[in-house]
Amino acid sequence: MEIQTEKRCGCRDPETKKQLGKQCPRLKGKKPHGKWSWRLQVPEELVPLVGRTQLRGSGFATKDAAEKDAEDQIARVRAGQQHVGTLTVGEYLDQWLESKRRLRPTVRRGYQTHIEVHLKPWLGKVPLSGLRADHIDKAFRQIEAAGSRKPRPTGPATIERVRDTLRNALNDAVDRRLIPFNPVKGVELPEYSRAEVEPWEAHEVGVFLDEASTDRLAAMWELIGLHGVRRGEACGSTWPGLDAEMSVLTITQQITEFGNQYGVWPPKTRSGKRKIDLDPMTLGSLLAHQLNQEAERQKLGESWDNGTIPDQHGMPVKLSGLMFTRPDGRHLAPRYVSQRMQAIARRAGLLATVRLTSPAKADHVVVGALQRDRDPIGDWTLYVDREPAVTVTVTAVTRLRGNRSRLELANPLTVEVPVGAELGRGLLSRRRLHDLRHASASIQLQEGIDLALVSKRLGHSSPAITGALYAHLLRPAGRRAALAVANAVPRSTRGATPTSRPQ
Repeated sequence: MEIQTEKRCGCRDPETKKQLGKQCPRLKGKKPHGKWSWRLQVPEELVPLVGRTQLRGSGFATKDAAEKDAEDQIARVRAGQQHVGTLTVGEYLDQWLESKRRLRPTVRRGYQTHIEVHLKPWLGKVPLSGLRADHIDKAFRQIEAAGSRKPRPTGPATIERVRDTLRNALNDAVDRRLIPFNPVKGVELPEYSRAEVEPWEAHEVGVFLDEASTDRLAAMWELIGLHGVRRGEACGSTWPGLDAEMSVLTITQQITEFGNQYGVWPPKTRSGKRKIDLDPMTLGSLLAHQLNQEAERQKLGESWDNGTIPDQHGMPVKLSGLMFTRPDGRHLAPRYVSQRMQAIARRAGLLATVRLTSPAKADHVVVGALQRDRDPIGDWTLYVDREPAVTVTVTAVTRLRGNRSRLELANPLTVEVPVGAELGRGLLSRRRLHDLRHASASIQLQEGIDLALVSKRLGHSSPAITGALYAHLLRPAGRRAALAVANAVPRSTRGATPTSRPQ
């Protein structure tokens, strides 16, 4: 490929106002004037690779610099790298996202948000071939500043996810030989501490499952709370996947929800397709649920239908044999499962909710509907935002209009009780449905179950993911390991306790 160079400037003819280009007389003067450019014709056999018939470059101070840049471009073309020319970061990100065929809908929506809201406004017009770490660093500073002015500030966790999206996109650009290196590698983000997973304790999981024992989906809550099954996996579990004789459930699919659409997909990771050993109680709950479901199915007859939803390729899949459905046989909406869990968790231990503000020293409280299965007479705790505020003793109940009740107290209130306060015993702190899965992992680790086995049961892609997510839950195991090592090593001074530290 022959390199052609020329020197041009932006001066204009005083009369015609046209650019003089390479005809400007000042180009031959002693003082530096104008810039060098280069162009070369791409050989026919390389046009499909390069994507164009001619390559150009401009803006160089010397002829040597222009020729060197041209030679570098030739070397990249020979090595298989495309010449991206004026392709901008924004254009590339759009092309990249469109080319990702295996993304789950939720992941695609997250990438789309990162690109449209955060990356394109600050980096969209930068040429991909000229993108550098300082451009990205400046962009993230601008994202932080703009995010701080929003009603919900853009936090460090979101910024890190945006950075990961850009890094993934540019890694693919390197693999496609569009750019020689990934400039994201040179960018540092501010440090921040990830919030540790704080799931319910074992006794709290027990309270929830006891409250859920009469729910139509009681067996599903046990699968999630005791065995760490994901929400979508529970919705997609099938009876053919249950081996009652071996007490094993095989997870092969999940039902996902994105926007107002549903899909049936493989589990989140390759390791998500797994066999889960079940305890006798959970197996019994599943078999009892199967009998109840069969009764519902027979009652509806031929109208019983699990529904048809698309798979990851957009092809319709007729669902069948689902373990957990609506009463009419349709598949469950994952969002409904989360909402149902919240309703059960809120109800656990609850007697009633305060409907009128009660000032300090009041001898009664007015509450809404009382839970039918709980005797209101006795000792209760008043909770504000799920935090205990004061303990009271209810001595009498007077029914009021509108399904309200007046509860007489043995002693006057010591604090003001606002509307919305809750009266109950051992109310559960607010948690997400996914925290039930976290609780299962926490209990398994606290009981000394091997990390690799816990990871396998949860369907994580590797034990490293499990260890990073629940590192703070491994402390008791670490202490046991430290003690075991110390006890295994014979020492003549065993048991001696130093009285002072060396200076």
